[in-house]
Amino acid sequence: MVRFFCPNCWGEVDEGARSCPHCGVDIEAFWGERDYVEHLILSLRHPEPHTPIRAAWILGHLRDERAVAPLARLLQEAPDVYIARAAAEALGGIGTPAALAFLRTMRDNPATIVREAVEKALSQHNSMFAAGAGAARKADVS
Repeated sequence: MVRFFCPNCWGEVDEGARSCPHCGVDIEAFWGERDYVEHLILSLRHPEPHTPIRAAWILGHLRDERAVAPLARLLQEAPDVYIARAAAEALGGIGTPAALAFLRTMRDNPATIVREAVEKALSQHNSMFAAGAGAARKADVS
């Protein structure tokens, strides 16, 4: 059986419900006022664990800076290590200075799987930076 959730309060709603019986939000209007990235950011709080993982993966590939703060919050607060790992990977994918700075603060995360994702994301960016710096030095010598 398929379960449907209100995008505002995440209460369970019937299929095709126009408004949420829990919080009263107009569901169609709620979704209609937001773009794709905003939908994904909202999905980071979805109660079904596969949804935040998928949303984080997509956000990491889209590299939209609007996702940095919500992903950082998710990484800090996720009750599931796999969701936290997905948030770390997505922040690495976005790769902005703010995302990388936050990842550096998570190097001591108590979960090994999360620490490994953080280190992998940071090392990928360090490798790209080193390769770019080497290419710049070669260009200066020429």
